[in-house]
Amino acid sequence: MIFYATKETVERLRIKTYDKLSDHSKQIAQNVITNQSGDDLLEWGMKLFYFDRRKCLQVMNFASKFTIFIFDIKVNDMDSIPNIVANYLIELYKDDETLIKLLEGLFEHYSLCTYSKLTNRSIISSLNHNQFEFALDGYIFYEYINNGILNTIQINKDVNFDYLVTQKRSGKTVYFLPGDRFRELIIERYKIS
Repeated sequence: MIFYATKETVERLRIKTYDKLSDHSKQIAQNVITNQSGDDLLEWGMKLFYFDRRKCLQVMNFASKFTIFIFDIKVNDMDSIPNIVANYLIELYKDDETLIKLLEGLFEHYSLCTYSKLTNRSIISSLNHNQFEFALDGYIFYEYINNGILNTIQINKDVNFDYLVTQKRSGKTVYFLPGDRFRELIIERYKIS
């Protein structure tokens, strides 16, 4: 999978994009870019934001606009982003046995991940829209604090299963829930009914 980060995200979290890696790692990462670039289901956009003076990350799937908000991220956590995303996906779909099996297969088949710079204007716009419209630039997250604990699972459920987003398809604007669309695309990919 390819994780594309905005310029600020790359700089502030010191992300090593594939072109900055050592020779052997660079070749492996270049193969991931070559083989998976253009497959929207395997591409994710990332944008840094701040909540309660902590660095946080919004990660959005290109194909479905499925979004994961990750809180209190550190520079040393960047290698773990693919695993964090996978863990949230498993948690958010834990009651859907069919999808869990398909996700496990997806993670196994596309286990290599790399980082690159985000240039997709549509995804940048969607990341900005989520940050300002859903998250109210982070202020909405205070409503998810209960007994001093931020309920990140509920945040990620709400943004994916209760918040409508739009996408242009064949020149028409389509409204959908990212969680439903992601499920539909995974099932379609593996031709399961």
